Amino acid sequence: MHNGLIGELSETDMAEVLELLRGEVPETVREAVSDIEAQLPQYARLQDPAHADFLARTVERSITGFFEILVDRDAPVDGILAFFREVGAIETAENLSEEVSQAAFRLGAAVSIRRLTEAAERHPRVTVHIIGQVAAAVLDYLNRIAAAVSEGHTDAGARATGDLRARRARLLDALIAPEPRPGLLKELADEAGWALPQTIAAVALRRPNRAPWPAAALPQEVLTGLHLDEPCLVVPDPEGPGRRRQIESGLRGWTAAIGPAVEITGLARSLRLARQALGLAAQGVLPAGRPIAVTDHLPLLILMRDRYLMEVTVKRALAPLIEAGDRPGHVRRLAETFLVALECDFNATAVATGLSVHAQTVRYRMRQLEALFGDDLHDPSRRLEFHMALRAWIATAPPA
Repeated sequence: MHNGLIGELSETDMAEVLELLRGEVPETVREAVSDIEAQLPQYARLQDPAHADFLARTVERSITGFFEILVDRDAPVDGILAFFREVGAIETAENLSEEVSQAAFRLGAAVSIRRLTEAAERHPRVTVHIIGQVAAAVLDYLNRIAAAVSEGHTDAGARATGDLRARRARLLDALIAPEPRPGLLKELADEAGWALPQTIAAVALRRPNRAPWPAAALPQEVLTGLHLDEPCLVVPDPEGPGRRRQIESGLRGWTAAIGPAVEITGLARSLRLARQALGLAAQGVLPAGRPIAVTDHLPLLILMRDRYLMEVTVKRALAPLIEAGDRPGHVRRLAETFLVALECDFNATAVATGLSVHAQTVRYRMRQLEALFGDDLHDPSRRLEFHMALRAWIATAPPA
């Protein structure tokens, strides 16, 4: 006989029951996380990106830990209890009170017990008596890990970390305010141990629809605002050596937009532009595969702030091209060639390199553009208008 909690089941039966239970784990975790985040939205607004999948990991570990005891009643539980003490420490660092933690614990336990009991009952040898044995063991197990979570909450080191995180959150809230007061910013920065930089930038984030969230590896001095309805980051010295590369690398897997560098009291403007860029990415106007730098798309952002103005500009500047024929693919290729030619000062070799086509192809397209636009094509006074209109039209026109 095995040393499991259910002594009357054979090893074969026990293995079959465990297989049923393990098959239920992914959906149990999903439902528990969904219920907790719906009733306790604090868990959907964790401030540290490293804790993005914290809730799912916690629910899953609580279930798999019980499986270990179910198989072997004498299995060591030190590792499980250490994990849940760390859970309490993380919750404290995220400013989640012990009351909120216990409420989440009850929600997750209710979902887990219901789903796993239903799964076990599908086995023909699982009786009401066995379910009662398991229920008693579950309650004892839950009490032990709840106590471990509570110990983590009361740990002085964790509380100090939580206080620091709370101070950094208050600082971030003050920085993104429409009219921040320099004196208050200095006071809050000193409390948070954060050196006020000369320049600063906001990064707008779109929270993934479901866990696990992508990991984020950000420099310690970056302030995180995942507690906000529209999450963001605050990046000091954004134009420093390697800083943009750090942010882009650290946010791999996130949809993000990096606002322009501003003075310390101008962060709301940087954030507004970053959120505008993020909105355009959601519409498919800007590419969302990597963090978007607002400064790379300023002409388009300026035009897109007023859709009617954008349409008028495009129609006025590009009418000869747009109305040139009924072959959308050919029109788009001419537009892309025109845009790159403007950026390369009409150097055919450079344009060919930029488009990865033969220089002769570029010259052929340029002759077509000259036939459409005449002298206006090379008019310096119209270059900016053409450039902005082309960027807007290429970004918003349906794909060929």
